[in-house]
Amino acid sequence: MDIDFLLFLQELRETLHPLFGAFFMMVSDLANGPAIIAIPCLIYWCFDKRRGSHVLFSFALGTFVNGLIKVTVCALRPWMRDKRIIPYEDAIESATGYSFPSGHTQSSASILGALGWTYRHEKRWALPLCCIVVLLVALSRNMLGVHTPQDVIVGMIVGAIFVIAADALLDWADEKDGRDALLAIASVIITIAACAYVTLKPYPYDTSQHISVENLSEMRLDCYQSSALLMGAFCSWWAERAWLRFEVGCDLRRGILRIVIGIVITVIFRYVLTLPLNWLDIEEAYAFAKGLLTTVAAVYIAPWAFTAFERRGAQKTA
Repeated sequence: MDIDFLLFLQELRETLHPLFGAFFMMVSDLANGPAIIAIPCLIYWCFDKRRGSHVLFSFALGTFVNGLIKVTVCALRPWMRDKRIIPYEDAIESATGYSFPSGHTQSSASILGALGWTYRHEKRWALPLCCIVVLLVALSRNMLGVHTPQDVIVGMIVGAIFVIAADALLDWADEKDGRDALLAIASVIITIAACAYVTLKPYPYDTSQHISVENLSEMRLDCYQSSALLMGAFCSWWAERAWLRFEVGCDLRRGILRIVIGIVITVIFRYVLTLPLNWLDIEEAYAFAKGLLTTVAAVYIAPWAFTAFERRGAQKTA
């Protein structure tokens, strides 16, 4: 039934104007691009640390669990299961690894779902709008032929679960001193265990070579990166609460400056500082460092930098 549904959408996509496929490709890219990942950073830097942390934790937890499910279930992509499925050509590049659940759908559900949830009282339109976008992303993955309906449904469920779980964890941490440190320690233990599991578990090798050694390597690297991102998010969040405690409220000029500084620092940490590992072709360490340094830069280093910059500016004008 799932293949029949994809064949129906495929015929619809091929019958209608080429812009139809391009539109859904654009929607799909929205869930996996830097713009959506920047959402928790912008909220955290400029508007509300609690809400920014909620969106970030929802994404980090959801992506981590989604990756573990992928390498555990080891479900093939639709076109690998049935040769009649012809995915949209531009979508194949980002459709790496196993199929179940959909990472794009989970990412959009984690980030946009948390965004709508955390602002549901102040802006009643936020949650319905975010849910509509998430549904569009899910439909786009089916329309492009890179995921089955069950892939996107479970991706949405994973995202929704961690929207609620991240909010509950933050409330729990705020109820008693020291709980944020416990969450940071737990994230380190979970990350180590997950990396060991992903490295040591057996993987099925398909006789038709649907899944190659390169595919398996890419999937393991994705799990290393998402595990490190999770650890970096919780440990940096705890460190900021313990030592930095930067102030969020700022005017438009300071807000723009914070965004510029934050993006530059995060890009440097993610792409520049990790270059030696890439040059040395240490793939596992490179993937782990990218995930870890991204959240460390966004959650602690960037706030430290623009706080120090603003303090120096205030001293000069005093």
